[in-house]
Amino acid sequence: MEASEDQNIPGEDLKNEIQNAAEEIVNETPQKETIARIETNQISEISTSEINEMEVHKHPHHVTHKKKWGEYLLEFIMLFLAVFLGFIAENIRESFAEHNQEKEYIHSLCENIQSDTLLSGQVLLKLKRTLNGIDSVMDALSSPGINESSNNAYRLWSRYIGFADFVYNDGTIQQLKNSGGLRLIRNKAVADSIMKYDATVRNFYEQAALMNGALADQHIYEQFFDFINLNKNIDTPVPLTEQGKKLLNEAYANRKIWKYGLTVLTTQLQDVHEHGKSTLAFIKEQYGDE
Repeated sequence: MEASEDQNIPGEDLKNEIQNAAEEIVNETPQKETIARIETNQISEISTSEINEMEVHKHPHHVTHKKKWGEYLLEFIMLFLAVFLGFIAENIRESFAEHNQEKEYIHSLCENIQSDTLLSGQVLLKLKRTLNGIDSVMDALSSPGINESSNNAYRLWSRYIGFADFVYNDGTIQQLKNSGGLRLIRNKAVADSIMKYDATVRNFYEQAALMNGALADQHIYEQFFDFINLNKNIDTPVPLTEQGKKLLNEAYANRKIWKYGLTVLTTQLQDVHEHGKSTLAFIKEQYGDE
């Protein structure tokens, strides 16, 4: 019996150890749940605190954020600078474009005036020859044998009846005047010189218009000569018409007045020629190779 009781003791000890271990596990579970609840509450409190703090400290771009006056001032300054710099950039661009346009006008003007100067020089030579020719006509009209032989007077009068024309190359100047482009010429002295040159040419054209009006009236010339016989018999002396003999003095006066008008026209074209050369030289002096 004693031996059997001794064999049961180890079994009871094992049973007691298992029971104790189970009790420890049961006792630890409420503690862990309590710790977990505490930790969860702490996390919840931290999260809520952070959220509240974020709501209190709103981002400057938030819709409900109230700006300070300094922020408004900064935004105004930035907007003002943007507009002001844009305005300056546009002015610079326009100034650059107008400067290029001015150079084009100056270049075109120089070409026009140079062409005018060349043509006016050629026309001047022809007008001076015409003036000398009119002197010859007047000499022929005052010759003693004019009534019996009008051949020389007819030849000379027919040759020097008109005058050489000068065509003004004013395309660029008219464009400057009509489109307001004259303001693009920055150099006022150059602009004034160009307009004075234009006025000089206009004066010449006024005199040329008077001369053309007088040229249209050729009644003395038409009644003075016997055109049919003069054209048939170039080398045979042909007398003046009966009406021509009566108009001899009037014909002489007609050629004298014509010479006076042509002298005025020649003088004005000489002014155009000289003014054109001086204007061209002045523009090149002021603008150089532009």
